Amino acid sequence: MNEKEFIAVRIEQLKQSMRYFPIDFITEVDTELLEMPRCNLLMAPPLFDTFELVDEKGNVHFHTDNVYKAKYIIYANSKKPNTIVIPKNTDEIELAVKQYEAYLDSLLREIERDYKKEFPESKNHAAVTNRIFNSLNLIRL
Repeated sequence: MNEKEFIAVRIEQLKQSMRYFPIDFITEVDTELLEMPRCNLLMAPPLFDTFELVDEKGNVHFHTDNVYKAKYIIYANSKKPNTIVIPKNTDEIELAVKQYEAYLDSLLREIERDYKKEFPESKNHAAVTNRIFNSLNLIRL
């Protein structure tokens, strides 16, 4: 197996078993719908403890003083939906984000472990992991 085949196999495996944010990471809590801009969002550096979510052109779409809410919106926006479901309770938002990030970290460790097992002499695991995550529209903030 070469790297290209490894990447293709891992992508297919993950598509079959992957958990999706936010639906797989929130329980039945009180939520609201948030209208989304249907574009990629980035988190600008915090300014006076306020986080701005901007598009690639720098247009501001959301402001929040809660880093977990900012991350939640970015993670939930990965497929550019019209709306997202977001818990009203900030503790639920934080819990969902922390669980999702732990899940992503476990995926990263698993891919790295399998890559090193398959290609013990190669040091290219970070690039391979990035390609797999990019193919699946996954980001880790």
